[in-house]
Amino acid sequence: MKRASGETFWCHVTGRALNPTTPHEAGIWTFEDLSSRRPVKAELTPREREVAAHLMDGLTSKEIGKALTISHRTVEIYRARLMRKYKASTTADLVHKLMAGGS
Repeated sequence: MKRASGETFWCHVTGRALNPTTPHEAGIWTFEDLSSRRPVKAELTPREREVAAHLMDGLTSKEIGKALTISHRTVEIYRARLMRKYKASTTADLVHKLMAGGS
């Protein structure tokens, strides 16, 4: 998430519907700030965050490209940027570092 100051931080979000038959009608949301346990080490663009999320879901470049309606080559460029920012040598290493929240 992003604070009003513009600082990016990790948080844990939990939600509960007040009416299970119409879950989108009303709900209660809680946000737990995880900054002290999981600091954000790399600033990512919105598109890099989207690509990272799909990589963590195990999607290929072609699948990510279809989901984001961009070329798979463009996805590979974003993945290369992520690998550089996180100092990862392989996609598996990148996913591991993304999951751990470190660089």
